[in-house]
Amino acid sequence: MLHRCDAVLLFLIGSAAAAAPPTQQRTRCQAAAPPTQRTRRQALRYGVGGAAAAWPLATAALPSDNAGALTTLRRRVGQKTLAQGSYGLDAPDVYYPDFFEGTWRVTSKAVEVSAPCGAPLFGGNASLAAARAELEAAPVVYEARWIRDGRGRLIADRPYNIGSIAAATMGGRDVLQQLPSSDAFDPNGLIFKLKPEGSDVTYRAELRALARRFEPSAGELRDSSGLLVFDAGELSRQSISLPGKELVQPPSVKDIETINLFTLTKNGRITSTQRTSTWLVGTEGLAALKAQAADGRAVDVRTYKVDYERLK
Repeated sequence: MLHRCDAVLLFLIGSAAAAAPPTQQRTRCQAAAPPTQRTRRQALRYGVGGAAAAWPLATAALPSDNAGALTTLRRRVGQKTLAQGSYGLDAPDVYYPDFFEGTWRVTSKAVEVSAPCGAPLFGGNASLAAARAELEAAPVVYEARWIRDGRGRLIADRPYNIGSIAAATMGGRDVLQQLPSSDAFDPNGLIFKLKPEGSDVTYRAELRALARRFEPSAGELRDSSGLLVFDAGELSRQSISLPGKELVQPPSVKDIETINLFTLTKNGRITSTQRTSTWLVGTEGLAALKAQAADGRAVDVRTYKVDYERLK
């Protein structure tokens, strides 16, 4: 069941706020030919992270032909790097341009799913198959809102957006409990409870910001077509646990980076290429072995095309 909550939170994180072909040179994440005899560590690595070569890296294009040179985040997406970014927690929150202000109807469509380190590290064959099924599924439609903070800066209304996504994907806002209010939330640490529809189990979810960057940080930036662009990236640590049962079932801990490459179109809509990348966090036991096998590389990379239509 923790895997189900992982998938839900991956979408919540990403929505609230050309790769090289496989080469003959093998990375640590890719499968090796099984040696006749292996050390225990080699056997674990092969058993956990094998078969990665069968899964290509993401190949979704950037929003425009030469926009990749505009910002470090666009270059990062364009380079298809699987290592965590080098930026830090650059600001207390993402401060958006004025054209984001208001409430928008959001349509999000999965366009690419890759498992760079193989299905086992992705979460298993069933998890990978479910993620790939999203490519054929109807888009997710929900509402998102941007509001002013106490200093007049434009920020994403994270509690509102998370609640809206839950209503669209999980059958209603009631699955979320103890979510902070829109006028009193910490963008660097959100804690709430999640009770999936049809389940008797309530999970504790915690999202902690580890790194953040937005570009431009001031002024305007336009692409080669003269359209305004704005990019935002956040790395968050996601922890899901069963309250009171942490000793029996350790929390599921992952680091998730979401990069949104926004463009304001001529008709007043906003389009975005969104990429989410997930890294395993080694805590203990099998989780630590899986993180070691991944060797610092993302194990789950997904790309979405997102459209925003202003409601008010």
